[in-house]
Amino acid sequence: MEKKESSTEDFFDILIKNEVVMETAPLDEQKEYIQPDDDYDFHAYRILLLIRICGIINEPFFSHFTIYGRGKFSFFDFLIRYPFYLKRVIDIERKPKLLDNLKLKSFETERALSPMIKYIRGPWDHRYDAILNYMVSKSLIKVEFNNFNKSKKAMCLTLTELGIQISDQIIEEEPVWVDRMEIINAIFPKNATNERIDAYIRKHFPSLILGIEGE
Repeated sequence: MEKKESSTEDFFDILIKNEVVMETAPLDEQKEYIQPDDDYDFHAYRILLLIRICGIINEPFFSHFTIYGRGKFSFFDFLIRYPFYLKRVIDIERKPKLLDNLKLKSFETERALSPMIKYIRGPWDHRYDAILNYMVSKSLIKVEFNNFNKSKKAMCLTLTELGIQISDQIIEEEPVWVDRMEIINAIFPKNATNERIDAYIRKHFPSLILGIEGE
C-alpha cells in the first residue's frame, strides 16, 4: 500500500482539526532582543578601555587619557574588532614576540568581533556619532575638536573621572583586550598623528579605503 505524501495543506488541515492555536503574547508583553553589536553599552565598554590603554595625557592640552584624531581612533578600534588584522600588523612590523600576547583564537581568524565599513580614509563605523553621543550623555567621555599640541587640532576623545573609574574596572575584566591594546602601543606611539596612521593604512591596507581595491 502506497503512503500518501504529506503536503502543506495536510499540515494545516491537521492543525485546524485539532483546534491548535498559536499563542502570541500581547505587544506590550513581548520581549525585544538586542544583538550585542546594536547595543551601545557593548561599544562603550570597548571604547572606554581603548581610550584608557591607548590614550595619552598631554598637559596642558588634556589632563585625562585622550585619543586624538578620528582616523587614528577608528583604526585602533578596527584592530581590536578585527584582531586578525592586528596579527598582520605584527607581521608587517616583524615583531613576532608580540604574537605571544595576541592570543588569537581560531574563530577570530574568520570573522570580526563587530563589523565596520570602508570609508574615505580607512575603516569606520557609521554609528560612531550616536555611540559617542551616548557616552557623552552618560558622562563617560568628552568629545572636542581641540589642540593636541601648540599648532595642531584634532577630534579628541577624553575620559571623564567617571570614565576613568569604569575603565579601571574593565582592565581587570578584559586582560586579552588589554594585551592587544598594549600591542597597538608597542607598534604605534601614543602621540602618533592622524597623518601617520593615514599613511600607514594607505601603504599597507589600501583595500580598507573606500574606492580602492587590492593590497
